Amino acid sequence: MAVCFSALELAEITGGHWLDSLVVPERVVSVQDDTRALLRGALFVAIAGELTDGHRFLGQAIQAGAAAVCVAKVPDKQIRQMCRRAGVGCLVVADSLVAFQALARAHRCRFPDCRVIAITGSSGKTSTKEMVASILEQKWPGAVLKTQGNTNNHFGVPRNLLGLTSAHRAAVLELGTSSPGEIAWLARLVRPEVGVVCNIGRAHLQGLGSEAGVAREKGSLLKHITPGGTAVFPAETVHGEMLRNLANGVRCVTFGTEDGADVRSTYLGIVDQGYALILEGEGFEKPCRLFWQVGGEHQAGNAAAAAAAAMQVGATAEQVARGLAECRLPGMRMAVVDLDGVVWLNDAYNANPDSARASLRWFAELLEDKGSGAPAVVVLGDMLELGEYASVEHADLLRHACRLLPEATIVGVGPTMAACAIELSLPGFADAASARDYITRLVSGGARVLLKGSRGVRLEQILPEAARR
Repeated sequence: MAVCFSALELAEITGGHWLDSLVVPERVVSVQDDTRALLRGALFVAIAGELTDGHRFLGQAIQAGAAAVCVAKVPDKQIRQMCRRAGVGCLVVADSLVAFQALARAHRCRFPDCRVIAITGSSGKTSTKEMVASILEQKWPGAVLKTQGNTNNHFGVPRNLLGLTSAHRAAVLELGTSSPGEIAWLARLVRPEVGVVCNIGRAHLQGLGSEAGVAREKGSLLKHITPGGTAVFPAETVHGEMLRNLANGVRCVTFGTEDGADVRSTYLGIVDQGYALILEGEGFEKPCRLFWQVGGEHQAGNAAAAAAAAMQVGATAEQVARGLAECRLPGMRMAVVDLDGVVWLNDAYNANPDSARASLRWFAELLEDKGSGAPAVVVLGDMLELGEYASVEHADLLRHACRLLPEATIVGVGPTMAACAIELSLPGFADAASARDYITRLVSGGARVLLKGSRGVRLEQILPEAARR
């Protein structure tokens, strides 16, 4: 199994104690916080989250065959009796989430030879993670662990770390944040050899205050790179000096599109049925021209970041080229679906002012290349967590879309975006469900439609059922 801890190790690592000394497991064979995925012989950690409290599921964990449960609240009499009858140990800790994280960190430390790359940034984290993992799969086929789904927070990062086994040669982990201190905390768990900051942009301003606050928070990853490791960050950012200082003297490698970057990308745009770019600089004996299926100039920048990071753990230029060529992004990230004459471009996984502008540039590029004359529709959803900057940023984005795509129909969806759209005499809808009929009628004769918004707006509801992914 991936994880094995003795009863003594569990108590020492978590700082907890066994409630009943007569019922203590010899060992547990995995550590999980979800009863739906619980394996027989596991430790179930009951965590109180935003939506539910794991302590409510102790009975299910016992019935599912848990060897022990970890709790922050002493269970009631009925659960204690169930534990005794089933021989299930009960480990009491001060904070079960902290205990879960401590076990994940301890497990990660069991694999000092595993090459760990941690990735953060205002946008592009998942795309860059997928690119790095695809490259490293060329070097270590089947031996690369990567963040699964949207698991880049206090709960998800430990889950991913607990998936490490002796078969893994590398791990590519995504770290997210919305308030100060989160990245540093997660980085302490991960202990990365390579830390990557994809970009610094206007995201999570409600919690981080300003772009400089974003830079400090994202850059805190670099403070926790292991000795002898490497920090990777954009050459063009105005916060470069701050990031270099946060890197605490470890080697720094920059990426970007300008000559000063250590690893440089040049976006060549649409070529045949895909896209092309050139990578050059550190690690490349000569410029490397490659073709892949990921469009947009911003993604070429992510490719440079991925190449720089992967090369720090031994990937060759050839492996970089093959890995990027084979890379496919997960659903709702620049997904293109042609259905009944309507081309849907679904980039609605998340959004902030910078990533939304990047999507608009990509959409404009596709419209220019196809030259079909089909109507163009841009559906922009609310960009969440912008705090006091929300109204200004939403209005600025709508104006930018109108300038960049003067022939397109621009539609705002979500409370803030709709209000700004209506003020600019553009159609606006409070939510995706109410916008769907309008968009459906608008595209009935064939069109190209871009969907871009924060995850909470759920713009994918506008898609026809057959086009959802």
